[in-house]
Amino acid sequence: MNRPEAKKRRPQLLCIIGCEGANQEKLYFAKVQNLINAIEERTHDLLFDYAEPFGGDPKCVVQRVVAKSIGKQNKGAVFDYDGKQVKYEEAIDLAMENQIILGYTNYCFDLWLILHKEDYFYSVNNQEDYAAKLRQVYGLRRDANIKKKEQVESILDQINMGDIKAAIARAEFITSNNLKKEAKKNISKICIL
Repeated sequence: MNRPEAKKRRPQLLCIIGCEGANQEKLYFAKVQNLINAIEERTHDLLFDYAEPFGGDPKCVVQRVVAKSIGKQNKGAVFDYDGKQVKYEEAIDLAMENQIILGYTNYCFDLWLILHKEDYFYSVNNQEDYAAKLRQVYGLRRDANIKKKEQVESILDQINMGDIKAAIARAEFITSNNLKKEAKKNISKICIL
């Protein structure tokens, strides 16, 4: 008798995630979880658990992760700058104090989605500046609401594991350039003094 092959059981890797958006961010992490769990050679099954509710400022996202992750090792917080300088900096400090891995953007999660498909190293004035580019990159209508669940799902259907790796490389490049720019600013301030 031929029996169907049983699925290999793996230990779970639980990750507590706090994020602002239930549509973009939560749906994105569900996609990442599915892509990783589809890799046959993996050693663990990835499981994201969310520090809810969604929304709020950067600091409250991190506070929710701190509260939900007591006694847990793998924890992350994803939030946007959104022009909230003080809360943004407080969130970063609180995350570092609590060994929470950070994912944050200059303005919004839209940049992260763009980086999955192409380089985007331009400064923007507000988060709306990303919307047209995001629509163009993913072939959406010009008037598509990129925050609606259907549009987010359309975007995520176009993302694969190679795209995620490319986005990480692009984000690391941006981070490196930003650190170099900041170091030059500090050197010039020291020279002026």
